[in-house]
Amino acid sequence: MNEIGFSPKQLELFKFGFSSYDGVIADGTIRSGKTSSMSIAFILWAMSEFKNKNFIIASKSVTSAERNIIKPLMNIKYLHKQFDIAYFTSTHTLKVTRGRNTQYFYVFGGKDEASYQTVQGITSAGAFLDEVVLMPESFVNQVLARCSVPRSKYWFSCNPESPNHWFKKEWVNKAEQKNVKYIHFTMKDNPSLTDEIVQRYENMYEGVFYQRYILGQWVRAEGIIYTKFADNMERYLIDKEPDNLILINVGVDFGGNKSGTTFVATGFTPHLKNIVVLEAERIEEELSPETLDKKFSTFAKIVYEKYDKLFTTRCDNAEPVLIRGLKNVAIKDRLKTNIKKALKKPIKDRIELVQRLLGTDRIKMLRHTTVPLQKGLSQAVWSEKKEGIRLDDGTSDIDILDAFEYSIEEYLENLVEME
Repeated sequence: MNEIGFSPKQLELFKFGFSSYDGVIADGTIRSGKTSSMSIAFILWAMSEFKNKNFIIASKSVTSAERNIIKPLMNIKYLHKQFDIAYFTSTHTLKVTRGRNTQYFYVFGGKDEASYQTVQGITSAGAFLDEVVLMPESFVNQVLARCSVPRSKYWFSCNPESPNHWFKKEWVNKAEQKNVKYIHFTMKDNPSLTDEIVQRYENMYEGVFYQRYILGQWVRAEGIIYTKFADNMERYLIDKEPDNLILINVGVDFGGNKSGTTFVATGFTPHLKNIVVLEAERIEEELSPETLDKKFSTFAKIVYEKYDKLFTTRCDNAEPVLIRGLKNVAIKDRLKTNIKKALKKPIKDRIELVQRLLGTDRIKMLRHTTVPLQKGLSQAVWSEKKEGIRLDDGTSDIDILDAFEYSIEEYLENLVEME
């Protein structure tokens, strides 16, 4: 098996399948090879220990499972030499056959509390849950309840989160009690990584994400969020926009209840290699719908006249009436923009994306037209009361951060893949 080149820690995953443990937890740093080695180990164990059974593979979403597990598995020549492998996207099913033994691996996404319903009814001989800390406990419990075949086993992999996370308290802390093998990974356990690649990933993160993803620690989120920006703002400021912008997005966060209305325009260079924040505006006073429409119309005209590009506007989707108003004013004033709802991806994902862009110098902002965003990034801190949430007590401008994130989150996956 080590012809593929696994480290001692990774090889422990292959041994686990034939041990007396009921489950295994592989946690630790990013890029440590825990997911890839666990994926292969899971398939080999299933094919050698069972005949004609069903198995579960789950991640935060079906898309992430296909990207992080299925696609890499389909590219491993060793597995194709041993088995006939086919993946059916219509049913999200991986079919693995050798001789008369055919196993089916059903792919699920555990994105919210309702996700547990998707796995009801299936009888499984084992489950592999990648990114398990990103799934609700109800979904995980339902998956484990499906593993009723004798000798079935649980396979968990994750990056650390808060020490108060349910998976840390119920599984990591109780691993021995639950007869689960615990293996902690670091990037040193991935023999395929060069020193240069390790350094690149270390530069991507700061603060709590550095502690969790690079050091592999279960720690609370606290303190300043964007320390790289706060400590060296000048590093990210430019005086003129590049001449190779290919598209522009505008993010809008509506004010009210003591929060401000904010607009942020962000440009993207070819292949989404870099982003450039072009304009950022914060309006303190509470606006009537009519005044909001006028303020947005003025902002939209400035963006088009200065940068000469049609653009998409993403608005806080919690305010459908206000969005309708912007659509109407866009038609009336012939604004060069298409009004859409913001995707509002999880705040943790949005924060992590911005940190990675800052850490790899792929984000710049115009010095004189983005001052509100500069202040927002430099002053943002984690909430002490709610894990993974920005402090929202008026001491920092999270409204401008929301608008900025709405302008780039549409390309989150693409921006990450460009690293």
